[in-house]
Amino acid sequence: MAICPLTIPGRKRLLPCGDAVKIPRTHGFTLIELVTVIAVMSILLSIALPAFREMVASQKVKSTASTLQTSLLLTRSEALKRNTNVTLAPTTTGNPWNGGWSVQLTDGTVLSTYSPVTAVNITGGPTSVVFQNTGRVVSGIGAIFKVSSTDTTAIRCVMLSLTGMPAVTTSGC
Repeated sequence: MAICPLTIPGRKRLLPCGDAVKIPRTHGFTLIELVTVIAVMSILLSIALPAFREMVASQKVKSTASTLQTSLLLTRSEALKRNTNVTLAPTTTGNPWNGGWSVQLTDGTVLSTYSPVTAVNITGGPTSVVFQNTGRVVSGIGAIFKVSSTDTTAIRCVMLSLTGMPAVTTSGC
């Protein structure tokens, strides 16, 4: 048997010539394997996508409620620190709290501004919240903000007590 100068990649020895020479097949995917994987992935994606959309909407509701609670705490804190009334008021009209809100002093000085929220509805709540220098709400009544979205069943309630402490709950609006 004659020796041919063919070598297998990664091997140093020579191969025999003739019909017995087998060149290794290159590795890869066949068209059938590729189509099968794409079909399975598209089925899994179609099942997971609605749940993912629900999760994103739920997180937006949760984040917006947390931001509203934080801004109420900031307003209360500034009223205590500055020993004067401080107001949390919406920056727009219509559905005012969706358009963003700001923390401001009685003379109109803006301390902090919050941008408009998208894909989330904030309903309820007063037209503005004024904290006294004692940390209590001027109106003498608590407030309830309902944060919801049309893309999810999750809701958050931001409740402001008479003492001026805000709390977020998942029910009770």
